[in-house]
Amino acid sequence: MSVPEDKINYIKDINEEVERLHKAHYNKSVDGLIDKTDAPNSNTIYHLYSDGEVTYQKGSWAYLQRSEFTSSYPLYNDYRDSPFVFPKSMSNGITYAILTNKECRMIREKMEKAKSM
Repeated sequence: MSVPEDKINYIKDINEEVERLHKAHYNKSVDGLIDKTDAPNSNTIYHLYSDGEVTYQKGSWAYLQRSEFTSSYPLYNDYRDSPFVFPKSMSNGITYAILTNKECRMIREKMEKAKSM
């Protein structure tokens, strides 16, 4: 069974939008959303994974040093079934982007729509 062209294009557009949003938070001199000078509790970092899971954790110097909490569960039972590819990669092959909470929710809604197409 072939995938409809409109679905392929919609998924491609989502991947490109995530790339653009992720990169918009960074520049060469500053870590963007991950401001190491903020207090960890005042700087929450959100990850949107390619399987649709959204997580959050403390920012600043505590980023990647503390627990990561799930705010939205995966849309796919196996991340390898997901057609999405985001800018950052983990060792197991899943990809993710660092976005704002609002951006994560917006993109996840689009991912849900793509899954049901």
